Amino acid sequence: MGRIAGVMVFDAGSRRLAVAVAFDHCPALELSLDAPTEAALSALTRLAASPGGGVLARASHAAEAISSQSAGRRFFREFRATLDRMAAAVPARVGAADRHAYALLQLVRVLFLYFIQTKGWLAGRDRFLAEEVDRCLGAGRRIQRDLLRPLFFGTLNRQSAERSRTAAAFGPIPFLNGGLFEPHPLERRVGADLPDDLWRDAFADLFERFHFTTSEGEGRGAVAPDMLGRVFEGVMDPVERRATGTFYTPAALVRQLVDAGLFALVGSRLGCGDAEAERRLDHGDPDALRVIGGMTILDPAVGSGAFLLGALERLAALAPTGTVTARKRRILQHNLFGVDRSATAVRLTELRLWLAVVADDSATSPADVAPLPNLDCLVRQGDSLFDPAGLGPGSRPSGPLAMRLANIRHLVVDAAGPEKQPLLRTLRTAESAALASAVAMAEAETRGEVAGCMAEARAHDLFGKRRGMDRTLRRQLESLRTRLRDLRRTRATVRAGELPWFHYQSQFADTFARGGFDLVVGNPPWLRAEDVPAELRARLTGRYRWWKGTSGGYGNRPDLAVAFLERAVELTAAGGAVAMLVPAKLATATYGSSARHALATETRLHVVADLSGEPAAAFDATVYPLALVASKTASAPGARVRTRLGTGAIAQVGQSALVGGAPWVLSGDPARRALNALGADHPPLADRFICHLGAKTGANRIFLDPPDDIEPELIRHAVRGREIRPFRVADGPRLLWTHAADGSPLRALPPIAAAYLATHTAVLRARSDQVGGPLWSLFRTRPAGARHRVLWADLARRLEAVALGTGDEDRIPLNSCYVITARSDAEATRLAAWLNLTWIRAAARLGATPASNGYARFNSAVVSRLPLPPEVLTDSRLLVLGRTASGAGDAQDVQAEL
Repeated sequence: MGRIAGVMVFDAGSRRLAVAVAFDHCPALELSLDAPTEAALSALTRLAASPGGGVLARASHAAEAISSQSAGRRFFREFRATLDRMAAAVPARVGAADRHAYALLQLVRVLFLYFIQTKGWLAGRDRFLAEEVDRCLGAGRRIQRDLLRPLFFGTLNRQSAERSRTAAAFGPIPFLNGGLFEPHPLERRVGADLPDDLWRDAFADLFERFHFTTSEGEGRGAVAPDMLGRVFEGVMDPVERRATGTFYTPAALVRQLVDAGLFALVGSRLGCGDAEAERRLDHGDPDALRVIGGMTILDPAVGSGAFLLGALERLAALAPTGTVTARKRRILQHNLFGVDRSATAVRLTELRLWLAVVADDSATSPADVAPLPNLDCLVRQGDSLFDPAGLGPGSRPSGPLAMRLANIRHLVVDAAGPEKQPLLRTLRTAESAALASAVAMAEAETRGEVAGCMAEARAHDLFGKRRGMDRTLRRQLESLRTRLRDLRRTRATVRAGELPWFHYQSQFADTFARGGFDLVVGNPPWLRAEDVPAELRARLTGRYRWWKGTSGGYGNRPDLAVAFLERAVELTAAGGAVAMLVPAKLATATYGSSARHALATETRLHVVADLSGEPAAAFDATVYPLALVASKTASAPGARVRTRLGTGAIAQVGQSALVGGAPWVLSGDPARRALNALGADHPPLADRFICHLGAKTGANRIFLDPPDDIEPELIRHAVRGREIRPFRVADGPRLLWTHAADGSPLRALPPIAAAYLATHTAVLRARSDQVGGPLWSLFRTRPAGARHRVLWADLARRLEAVALGTGDEDRIPLNSCYVITARSDAEATRLAAWLNLTWIRAAARLGATPASNGYARFNSAVVSRLPLPPEVLTDSRLLVLGRTASGAGDAQDVQAEL
């Protein structure tokens, strides 16, 4: 009893072996001796290794070795811990971001080699790395200086004939090339190695504890390349992940969206429907294969490379000739492009694409392994949203220059050895020339516009009077002159031999000479308006017409994904396709009106699918995605839009019904027809009432549940969304109410309340809404404190309303509720009864923004659109229903009668 034990059972009849350890969660391993899996054999190998230490250490080692628990989470957890320890050991003179990037670069290289090791390419030894670490430490040498650096830069990055005696001593190792094993500028800036104890722990506690495989989906006990997307999310600091709106995209959803984009593109190019495009691709139709064979695919926010990897696998499966490895190499050279602001994202994308090539390589001898393609000219670090100063989205390079750049890039991708660096310099020169050409054209165009403004100012009107420089013309001229100054600065930068941050039309000039990318796909950052810095919001407002939100607070300002969506359409060639995941609220939110109208009128919509609750869209984070697939071509009359992914999806709506910018109701035509009929026959609630958010304290910890000795005349009951039920409301926490009956702040407070709030002066003054008036002021108080009110929760499973009137003056709704002010108790009661009717609730749910666990947001835009026949406000049956339900009786019979 209470002792740690291990059990091994062998069944001679079935030739099966089972091992279990009474430790932790009692893990067990079972395998067939005739057909053991690679993961099972690796587990037995780890089990056989002696960990040293006492019984507890041995039991822990054995339990971990045979655990069938998913390796993913354990690996991510240990990877993150190792990364943090290594980053902390980098000299403090290096910035925090560079310390993180330097440590990650070292770990990524070793991680890649563990995958390579499973192929038998490291001197044919399946424990090459562990053995070399032991040999290095045993000889009293340093791991990074004496093992890893010669291995990375003297062996993997050099052809066999060029290797030193030290490198040759490693044995037969392939020449991998590819950029991963080249010295990075960051390493020169850091100029220091990581300590041996950290490297020893990294090998012992991270890499040697797990089984690696290049075969994705082999089993829960193995670390496969498809897990690296989660590594990317896992190594990001939670604050950084929230600040950049970065989330890992499930692989199943990637496949579905890539397919939908391919079908839309082929259908657009060949003039057929998506289902026919899918059939032609599946059957190897030459015309369909020709479309995808020469296509260019861009992910403008590449993240960990999930969509480029998904596109690579799909295109390789469809390609008609060559080995899988040869097809993938060809696709990488010609078809795939990616951009991301994060250097970490670019590095992990390259790693995943390289592993995809390695996984299918049938070479058994290191000498037969072809060098990896160079991806640093295809996957670029840069800002997809903004062009260099002064340049707009319409700049196009000349044809000859673009073709030269394309030819050089193709040479760079396959370059190896001494030829690579000269080719890279030639490529940079060509890109600089493309940028210089774009700047020159933009300058000429801008000077022409300046001349036009000056000519207009000198022109005479019908009465012979010179127009002069009015305010509008002066503002336009100043804007053009600012642009000219920006262009001159950019031109000076080019002449100095430096490229600006990033410019699509220069780095990918050949693509834009043909009009743009054929397919833009991805899951761009989702960043709510309140998380977007003010300076960036201003730039986005000036740059993107879809991003211009309405006034009225953050709730009406766009998500960053809206700008990425507009940019994706800009970067797409005529007849090309866009396939993106965006927040589901884009379909209904007020800020999405411009984007909805533009998409419905300027593109052919193929799919608009709310994926909230879909198993394939099960993100680790709480997000609600909308799949949007459109081709950049005019929509045909009668075009239908699928509201589910998959060409066999039956649920469809007419594209013409999505025009106008109103919220998109994606529940199918019967529901849409009913809702449209209601809207046509009856005025909306917004014609009669204004929906307000409830009161805001800006400091709940001060105003909610104040001290018991606060003067009772200042105490009210707060009403939050959770306290609201149909026709009824529960008392919420005590609220310190510092306002008069008309909602205005009190001129003075009684002494106890004044003394209490005086201790919180700094917090009260720092509130974002505190722009004047007494420091004890609350906000949005007039509707919240009105005498006759209708309330409902912002977040709920269904719309549920309650009327507050005479006798409810001590109840104050907070900003998790919405409020309508009415003229009388009777009017408020009728309106609450109307909103609680089953079919009004159903109409509200159709337009509500999805939230987690079956909830939805019933904001002011949703409720304002609901139909409100004038008779509602005088209907006696609604008054009876409301009074009955709000009293002790049961309203079910009354509602059924209605």
